[in-house]
Amino acid sequence: MSGGRLVSSFSRGSVVRSSLSATTRHHQPFTAAAFSTTSDRSILNKSQLQRHCYNDISSYNNNRYRQGTSLYFYNFSTESDNKTPNAKDIEEDDPLLLLDPKAPLRPLLSENCHENHLSQYTLPPTQIGQDDYRPNLKKGQRIVSFGDVHGDIDALRNFLITAEILDPNSSNEEPMWSGGETICVQTGDVLDRGDDELACFRLLATLARQAEKAGGALLLLYGNHESLNAAGLFQYANPGGNQEFEKTIGARIDYNYGSNRWRLQFAGNEPSRWASFEPGGLLAENMLGNMLVACLVGRTVFVHAGLTAGHLAPGNDVDENGDMIYGGISKINEEAREWILKAHHGDNNNWGEFNTVEEVIATAQKRAKVASKTMPDCLGGGIGASSPVWMRDYSQPNDREPKNPAKAKNMINDALKESGADVQRMVMGHTPQQKINSALDGKAWRIDVGASKGVMGGTPEVLEIIHQGGENDEDIINILTVEGDRISGKERAVPEAAIMDFFDIRR
Repeated sequence: MSGGRLVSSFSRGSVVRSSLSATTRHHQPFTAAAFSTTSDRSILNKSQLQRHCYNDISSYNNNRYRQGTSLYFYNFSTESDNKTPNAKDIEEDDPLLLLDPKAPLRPLLSENCHENHLSQYTLPPTQIGQDDYRPNLKKGQRIVSFGDVHGDIDALRNFLITAEILDPNSSNEEPMWSGGETICVQTGDVLDRGDDELACFRLLATLARQAEKAGGALLLLYGNHESLNAAGLFQYANPGGNQEFEKTIGARIDYNYGSNRWRLQFAGNEPSRWASFEPGGLLAENMLGNMLVACLVGRTVFVHAGLTAGHLAPGNDVDENGDMIYGGISKINEEAREWILKAHHGDNNNWGEFNTVEEVIATAQKRAKVASKTMPDCLGGGIGASSPVWMRDYSQPNDREPKNPAKAKNMINDALKESGADVQRMVMGHTPQQKINSALDGKAWRIDVGASKGVMGGTPEVLEIIHQGGENDEDIINILTVEGDRISGKERAVPEAAIMDFFDIRR
């Protein structure tokens, strides 16, 4: 299923064109003549690399949302022995890995190279229909969930410690899962607005692998910002975040490949970020392909923005033989997985064989458009859209009932019914609240507290659900605070009276 198209960032052609024009003016390796086929493709060693850097930062009207374009250029010379930042020491005569010009870039950072850098982002394999659909939990099973992180490693650490799943004495680089059999759901938007996006994903992935071994789970959901990045749309990325991608991903590829010409196919539009998150990209197989759009855990369905009955039809069911028929949640997760694992743009152009700047730009435009065109509805949309990663029908305005509560109640009731038997609530992020709260008679739990410094620097809180932990086997719901308090969920039902619309942000 396709049709959830995102508007291409290449409508900002002047940004891309100015970057490439500056490139051709100031850096001889990328003049129009140099776009043609090079005659010397011999394996290069580190003594032949000399680093030059050019930065082009484009500002938008709102200076909080800036896009940084950082390009690295090499002159091949035997007179210099400068190393690429973060490059791993190798022997002087060790060859660097050359890649098929049409092949994926992933082998340059995986087990085929000097280090398996991508292994740090590997999530446990997700079994669609099982890991995303867990209605049958043991009594007393603990579930925790927190919302948008937006590249803030400090906020993420506070979330994890507050949730009691990260040993506070362990470091971000060597974290230790302390949650036992707890199931944790992070509801998306790890990306954008912060400077530590990759560090956040490494921390979460490491804990997810440890949780699986301990009998628990840490499930990561797609947010609209993961969807935007997968489509090559980076208008919400911080310059510091882009630099993290350059230092962590781009510099390693340059070094291991012995060239930076692979960057040209992205036309100056954050090649390291784009190569990481595009369908079939660097992180598709080991990380993005194991993320979910939504999941059911016990009596609770989790999603980034919201679900409707239309998203879920025909829903999960049992056939006449008692076998499970997976539709609904599992269907949209399968659609997302199939899309992210396939390189829809076709072959790469890793040798940068272009004749003109216009050809570079046209190729990148096509790359972005095909990703957007093929994107499934469950990930697509934009501001005001009704997809699972964009809708706000249950969460806006913040900290009070939705604008049309009667309509929203009918919508969420139908969605919960379609999600499975005895599903009682929906947990979502996406729209920042002053604090975790519930609306629509406790059926809509809004857990994005804007904790990232790039959003509003809110105080982290975590939702805790104890499955069948109360009298008559009802679920117990608490809000965990950084001060160590457990607040009953009953105290967080929003009032129907109007209050200040604190953070009605378009994002």
